[in-house]
Amino acid sequence: MTGFWTLLGPDFAGKSTLLRQLRDERACQVVSYDDWCVAERFPAIRRLRREWVLDVYPRVGQEYSPAAAVAMLRPIVRHLHDQVARAAEDVPVVVDSYYYKLLVKCRLLGLVHERTFAEWRALPQPEGVIYLDLPPEIAWERAEWGSRLNAFEHYGPVPGWEGFAELQSRMRPAIMEEIAGLPLVVLDARDGQRTVAVEAGRVLASTVVAP
Repeated sequence: MTGFWTLLGPDFAGKSTLLRQLRDERACQVVSYDDWCVAERFPAIRRLRREWVLDVYPRVGQEYSPAAAVAMLRPIVRHLHDQVARAAEDVPVVVDSYYYKLLVKCRLLGLVHERTFAEWRALPQPEGVIYLDLPPEIAWERAEWGSRLNAFEHYGPVPGWEGFAELQSRMRPAIMEEIAGLPLVVLDARDGQRTVAVEAGRVLASTVVAP
């Protein structure tokens, strides 16, 4: 399987913007389940992600059990794995969040299914992680003070600063625990898109060995 790096960070850190820059300007191969990456080629993954956020997660404990909700995410994680397996070996490959962020968020929000978590942790691990760091206060501004949030980005039934800040603050140490032992590069998302893209591109380019 092709070696790859994973890009992680809190919500609204700018991962999607950075991934587009790495794809367009640094010739990196990007693997993501965001709409911009799957809408045309993988509409089923796009629909699954959208329906999970809009329909499944808000009704956990009512129509859906936590175990069922987590299990419904398995095709998304498998899709990321399969795309990495098909990636070319002579270009840098970067995976958007891989399974780490989904697992951490599920656990923090009370969605626990250890069998699925064990399955994800058994997947091939990245060569390293780029963590795009951003304080919750700045992320909140980028989320337009809550107007852009979905239910999976905050604690509580209604978007608010306290629920958002608490989840984002808890995510960082939980993610660091999940990726412990992997090479880690932390970039400050406040440094500007161009600076961050240059630094991330340099890290990824250094991992490719010429044939």
